[in-house]
Amino acid sequence: MTENMVVLDNSKLWDGILKAIVDAMPEQLFPLFREVYGKSYPKGTPITLLATESSTYRDDPNAPPGSRLSDIALLVNGTDYYHLECQMRNDKEMVIRMIAYDLHFAMQYTTREDKTNDRLTMHFPHSAVIYPAKNEHLPEFLSCRIIFQDGSEHIYRIPTVRIQAYSLEEIHQKHLTLFLPYVLLRLRPRLNSKRKFPLTRNELTDFIRKVILILEDEVKQGYLTDREFDDYISLIRHAAEKIFEKHAHFRKEVDRVTKPLIELPSVREKRLLAEKDAVIADKNAAIADKDAKLADKDAKLADKDAEIARMQALLEKYHIPVTS
Repeated sequence: MTENMVVLDNSKLWDGILKAIVDAMPEQLFPLFREVYGKSYPKGTPITLLATESSTYRDDPNAPPGSRLSDIALLVNGTDYYHLECQMRNDKEMVIRMIAYDLHFAMQYTTREDKTNDRLTMHFPHSAVIYPAKNEHLPEFLSCRIIFQDGSEHIYRIPTVRIQAYSLEEIHQKHLTLFLPYVLLRLRPRLNSKRKFPLTRNELTDFIRKVILILEDEVKQGYLTDREFDDYISLIRHAAEKIFEKHAHFRKEVDRVTKPLIELPSVREKRLLAEKDAVIADKNAAIADKDAKLADKDAKLADKDAEIARMQALLEKYHIPVTS
């Protein structure tokens, strides 16, 4: 690891999970862009991460993911700029910070000289704030009325992404897989044993298995690789450790359901080598079988040639003319 890991509070953990996903598999943002902005990108579209720091997740995937910067800035297809923030609390000052972030973003990445009018132009990025936790008071948009010195006005407005507003079925249907490490947060209110319907072990097991089925189907449909599947399982486990830190029986249940799905690099390497050896063995067996069949044909041809030679020798010995 490049730095010592520290105990993360909730906000850093959830922000770190998002950062880890973007660093490891940025194309997972494409369904989100389609959902929020109506913009679609085909697989393989170039993505440039613009943040100057990276996630700690790849340093040690077994440690809780951390983020060295809270914001996510990227350029897609060489033309479209995006800025995302992960926010746990409904902070009214967030819109002011977003204005500051976007202004700095525009100054850094999109300022251009307009030679026609002899002036500079800045383009604000496509921005959004992602809220992992449920909050009934979250607005659909964050907005701020800006009045310029000449009296002109502009309403700065950016969308909010409220993860807990999406059912598992909607997440699956829209391929919003990057929401899955956060879905366990919706179970947190039911950890209070005094509630009318507290969370049960069976309900947690069923919920986790539904999430796993979604991930398996994403792999089957080609939206995830096997490695990305493992990454999501690992991030879900990190989320569970935080959510159920005071509920050991639930934390152990998540471990029990997900642990067999995680394949260590050494185990993966052995499996891939074994699969490679099996393919080579099958290929060699097919070649050997083909060679055996060719050898059998050659033997039969040799027998025929020998029989023809023997007959010709008998004809010559007894001076029997050959008729055509």
